[in-house]
Amino acid sequence: MFGWGKKPFDPSRFDAAWERYLAAIEKAYPAFRGLFAAGADAHEIDQAEREVAAKLPADLRHLLGKHAWSLGGQPVLPGWELFSPARIVDEWRIWEELRRTEFVPDAIGCQPEGPIKPDEWWRLGWIPFCGDGGGNHLCVDIDPAWGGAPGQVISMWHDEATRALVARSLTDFVEILARDAESGAIAWDAEWGGVQVAPDR
Repeated sequence: MFGWGKKPFDPSRFDAAWERYLAAIEKAYPAFRGLFAAGADAHEIDQAEREVAAKLPADLRHLLGKHAWSLGGQPVLPGWELFSPARIVDEWRIWEELRRTEFVPDAIGCQPEGPIKPDEWWRLGWIPFCGDGGGNHLCVDIDPAWGGAPGQVISMWHDEATRALVARSLTDFVEILARDAESGAIAWDAEWGGVQVAPDR
């Protein structure tokens, strides 16, 4: 099982950023909070960890337990549906099978932008926590390259080799979302449905 480092998690920092994000999106869509599930209990999250053979970052556990995930596949992050523990496992298993049957035998690598290991198309330590419905994901990377941070957020495209560092942690990512929502760079889009990048950005 992959291990998780000793870097302390500050739930109050996470919660403050998450509340800022929700409040900013609610200005255009007051029913936004109703698009999130009630949250998982510790047993459900522990089970997901056993299924993916990885200890999830503390901030991801916190998100799943307190702030939860999308209901009905809505993009509650900009272009991304947020996954439940069970959905994380389902998506991880799809990639694990592809890795075992195709990626590793065919020696398919990726093109990292940042401290991301380059020798595989997808790695067991890349845990998908949200997706766009088209096979693309953001993952927490608990197996980073030298100079990376366990739990960093990376992009994972199913048909493109680029793997980019999005944020040094999920907490950092939520803080970025809060700033972007407050500035108008991302917003609720009634035409497309869900939170999207503003069209003029």
